[in-house]
Amino acid sequence: MVLPVGFAAAADANLQLFGRDVGKEKAYACYARKYTKAHLASHPDQNVRDMMVFVDSHEDEEGAGRQYVLGMSVNFRQLKQPYSTYGGCSAGTDGKQALNCGIDCDGGTIGVRIKDRNSILLDIPNGARVSDDDNEEELSELPDGAKFGSDDKIFRLDRTDLSACLPLATDEETRAALRAAH
Repeated sequence: MVLPVGFAAAADANLQLFGRDVGKEKAYACYARKYTKAHLASHPDQNVRDMMVFVDSHEDEEGAGRQYVLGMSVNFRQLKQPYSTYGGCSAGTDGKQALNCGIDCDGGTIGVRIKDRNSILLDIPNGARVSDDDNEEELSELPDGAKFGSDDKIFRLDRTDLSACLPLATDEETRAALRAAH
């Protein structure tokens, strides 16, 4: 059997991204990182204090293939409340990106690369629109500190327990699956 170009790469990226062969079933991945004071001191132009990424994936019932949604929560240095963003993703076809994600309503792009078995690299070359989790305000209405800095372009995040991503789950079915996973 000859696989279409890019199919093997996408299957391998799924295996690495989700940590297992997901076949046709729903799959979830959670990655996070809290930056240390020492790291932040050595990167004064990095505004991101910590970040969490949740990837929700399923096979489309109408035959369009595997679908991906990325949710991201970020805490900025000077602000206490988290900010989040969501977008749909497509499987990478360039051999570099596992996922290419567009943030809803032209809010930027995020690329997901596989670093190793338990880590990803998140590429946010031009920032991304975020909203206040409590008020869902638009970016223009957010405090000055609620934006990506000039050193907020590439992030290494490490795989973590799925239950850590409960705040990023968008429906009760997904939340129940995340609770049951650990």
